[in-house]
Amino acid sequence: MDLLYGYRELGFIIYALCKAFLPLPSLEVLLIPLCVDAPQSYLQFAVEGAVGTWIGGTIGYGMAKRSKEKIISHLLSRKQIERWEMLMKKYGVFAVFIGGITPIPDFILPYLAGFSNMNYIAFSLTDSFSRFLRSWLIGYSIAQAADIIDFQVYGNLLCLLVLIGGILRWIKGRYFIANE
Repeated sequence: MDLLYGYRELGFIIYALCKAFLPLPSLEVLLIPLCVDAPQSYLQFAVEGAVGTWIGGTIGYGMAKRSKEKIISHLLSRKQIERWEMLMKKYGVFAVFIGGITPIPDFILPYLAGFSNMNYIAFSLTDSFSRFLRSWLIGYSIAQAADIIDFQVYGNLLCLLVLIGGILRWIKGRYFIANE
């Protein structure tokens, strides 16, 4: 167990990498417990999340660019693909930014960017920055709250609530995508 605990940052980067293009629970499922345990390291965790997201986003973008509709058709209906593609072409970088800082199913962004032939550099920078900003804001909030709240007492409850929320969001997202 100590070995795994010693490599928690690497685990966080790998999870962020996978989360960037797979339908996994939000990055906050790991970010919040990490920040609760070490609130002074919130900036480090935000950077690690952005690095993992950048690598994962690159993978998803490349897969979509090569496989086009084969991949994305398994995630979305034809109607959703057309709607998202129109939004990506119309709003581009702004759509990626909003998708990166909000809790919408953000794992779809790399696929849509690659599928719609969005400029890779614009996608990559915007996606990484927006997810860094989201992680930084959450980490900073926890670091500030650590002075007020005794996370040793309430931390487990908070982490459990976040985990349940992430799982429910994931289930809702899978159900929502499957039924449209």
